[in-house]
Amino acid sequence: MVSPRVATILVFALAAFGQAPSDLFEKAPPVVDAALRARVAKFYQAHVDGKFRVADQVVAEDSKDAFFAADKNRYRGFEITKISYTDEYTKARVVTTCDSDFLMPGKRFPVKIPMTTFWKIVDGEWFWYVEPKSDVIETPFGKMSGGKEAPAGKVSFEDRMTNPAALARQIKVDRTEVKLSSYEPASAEVSVSNQMPGEISLSLSYNGFPGFKASLDRTKLGAGQTAKILVECKPADKRPKPTLSLQLQIEQTNQVIPIRVTFAVPPEIESKLPK
Repeated sequence: MVSPRVATILVFALAAFGQAPSDLFEKAPPVVDAALRARVAKFYQAHVDGKFRVADQVVAEDSKDAFFAADKNRYRGFEITKISYTDEYTKARVVTTCDSDFLMPGKRFPVKIPMTTFWKIVDGEWFWYVEPKSDVIETPFGKMSGGKEAPAGKVSFEDRMTNPAALARQIKVDRTEVKLSSYEPASAEVSVSNQMPGEISLSLSYNGFPGFKASLDRTKLGAGQTAKILVECKPADKRPKPTLSLQLQIEQTNQVIPIRVTFAVPPEIESKLPK
């Protein structure tokens, strides 16, 4: 460890140059930082090239089994965005943003994934290693608490992210049928809630008629947020109106939620209809 006397001298020296004492253990000597960046770059470039045996060359011996057992993802590119050093610059936590794809049922879309890896110096060189298992999982939507088992009545994180049926249940509407008047102005709202761990994109399509309109109050919906579908009808006459179907589309899950819109007819017409 750095002695109190040396630490005090360094803190005063940093203060003289206008640096915060908190930067002391973040900024490694240039030669140490350059060596780590080169090893991290080798590791991730191997994932870009699909040459995972090359990546294995910078994996610590005590973590090779974990590396071999892990899924091997290919990336289009990467950027080292943050390095935090500990243990007198012999260990580091590296955040690398990887250009990849996120898969949903029937759809693939590009994402920038922040990946956190841990590195340590062994025999004078930096090596990737596995930290003790954590309940925190890195995902394209950020950090999520997860685990192989879920409490009774709850769906595990892994199931929510890979099971199509579980994914579909994370985007909900408060009703799938709306009834309006066919002979006087009327309106209604449908609430759409997002229980996904990240932002979703919404769109709405339908075949209407003059005087009918349906719209979303927002097309981007963050985790835990709610959107409204406003359904309006300003009929030009009292003739019966056809039943309509709104199609709520969610881009990320390739999901379509139908919402049925029916129209009440005038009482004088309804009384003449067959019972």
